[in-house]
Amino acid sequence: MINRNISQIIKNGYKKNYREYFALKNKLYPQFVFDSTLKTLRDEIPVFTLHSVNPKKFEEQLVFLSENNYNTINADNLYEYLIGTRKIEERTIVLTFDDGWKNLYTVVYPLLKKYAFKAVCFLIANLIPEKESETFEIDTEKVNNNFYPDSNILCNWDEIAEMENSGVIDFQSHSMNHYLISISPVIKDFIFPNYDGYALNLDIPLLQFDDKENYSRSLALGTPIYENDSRFSGKKRFFDDEKLRDECTDFVKNNGEREFFKNPNWRAKLNKIVQNYKKNNTEAGFYENEMVMKECIFNELSESKKTIENKLVGKKANHFCYPWWVGSKIALELSKEAGYITNFWGVIPEKRTNKIGDDPFKISRILSDDFIYSLPGKGRKTLGKIILDKFSSEIKNKLK
Repeated sequence: MINRNISQIIKNGYKKNYREYFALKNKLYPQFVFDSTLKTLRDEIPVFTLHSVNPKKFEEQLVFLSENNYNTINADNLYEYLIGTRKIEERTIVLTFDDGWKNLYTVVYPLLKKYAFKAVCFLIANLIPEKESETFEIDTEKVNNNFYPDSNILCNWDEIAEMENSGVIDFQSHSMNHYLISISPVIKDFIFPNYDGYALNLDIPLLQFDDKENYSRSLALGTPIYENDSRFSGKKRFFDDEKLRDECTDFVKNNGEREFFKNPNWRAKLNKIVQNYKKNNTEAGFYENEMVMKECIFNELSESKKTIENKLVGKKANHFCYPWWVGSKIALELSKEAGYITNFWGVIPEKRTNKIGDDPFKISRILSDDFIYSLPGKGRKTLGKIILDKFSSEIKNKLK
């Protein structure tokens, strides 16, 4: 059983971290990640991606940075460096946090203050609650045990204002709703118990119900999941046939709901429902047109910017970070129209790092905070050691 569990953990780990494996395999990260003999960053500014943190591990990382005389800067400072209007000290990095999980307020913020560091956080503006109780209900069964304290709910605006006003955390835009769209009529799976282990259902594509968007992304068991991608991918959205959706969910409901999924052939049964429906009906799914696509992308960009600036007095949200690290030429150009001066991505194949003179709309990021330990300095780790530690930690957490 243990060997089978480890095999599944490895498979799930690859699916979750495939972008990182791709970056490592193709050497798309800065050179210091691969060469532990380097003594300097060579005028580059690494940008690290974090979400929620393990308190002990994060403090250890900050101690490492402090003892090796690293500096942290905000998004405006990075932009000024890239366009050549600001000089930056040699050991300068950017710590970026995506989404705005409560862990940022309860764990990250106090530790940053303790060690005199700064960070940037990209907010999902429309999902931020006004007060503590105003947030989407969380299904605790779906919270991956790899999550850390306060990583399944978002900070509220009062907490964000406090952190912003302190100067410790710089809040910028991560879109209005952070959603996936269906991009074709090809069904890839169906909603099953514990389908999505991520809080707030962020990894479930957005669907409409009677022409209204379901931003909670809470879907009935058996709902078809179509081939999907980020709203910012530049691909046209496919709107599914709601009657076909109902056929699938009604079938599951009438056949035991959660009990239905104990049948090892449940996917085959649902695919048969789909086949029969398409055989006897003209499918009503359709694609949006290009004008609607651009309008929706622009609204995600502009409304997020406006919301952050309205909620945080005196704030300018000039920097945008792509959800899932997925952007497009269309989204980039629309971000300029919306008033942004930078775009933060993930791995950019043609651009391993960030240096003066680089395009501020193509800021690359390292996808894991584990590589903070790759930075030149006392106590740094080799790439092999980092990968081994990461792998061991994931197995240990999953087997608890």
